[in-house]
Amino acid sequence: MNIIDNKEIFEEQLEKAGKFHGDICGGIVIGTKLAIYVLGKLGMELNQKNKDLIVFLEIDRCMSDAVQAVTGCSMGKRSLKQMNYGKFAASFYKISTGEAFRVTDVDANSKEKRDETTEEMIERFKKTPSDELFSLQPVEIILDENELPGSPRDKVFCASCNEKIMDGKQIIMGGKSFCKSCAEGSYYRIL
Repeated sequence: MNIIDNKEIFEEQLEKAGKFHGDICGGIVIGTKLAIYVLGKLGMELNQKNKDLIVFLEIDRCMSDAVQAVTGCSMGKRSLKQMNYGKFAASFYKISTGEAFRVTDVDANSKEKRDETTEEMIERFKKTPSDELFSLQPVEIILDENELPGSPRDKVFCASCNEKIMDGKQIIMGGKSFCKSCAEGSYYRIL
């Protein structure tokens, strides 16, 4: 069965994404439809644990929760990567084949403003075919082996704070390994 634009499948996945997020808003609707669309293009199944998929999210908004709920990818499994570009876009990478698509939300990238309520927007998203809502580009994913799911391949200790750094995230300065917070500054300040 083709999962793209199948109303029953969409409603089932939307309910799941809404529960995960806490409510159904425009971002959950578009993120649900986006995830179903790209999984369909990659020939992947819904509601399955899929160790063959990595998703790169370019935004940390509602859409991201929907993509996580629909795909089953997560940061803890290292199958969900937060890129923090501030764009309504994501790339889906099928590890076994190297096939990947970057998908963007056409509506979010339109400079034209629509005069509609949130409810009207949600209904429009639900009814519009995926091919009209999204721009899909085949892409090559450049991925270091340290970014793949599975056990850490690299472990070192920071020369300054002595905390363990995994997965090649260290910065080498003067021949020594440093964590990013010691080398570049941190989001926190120790009191």
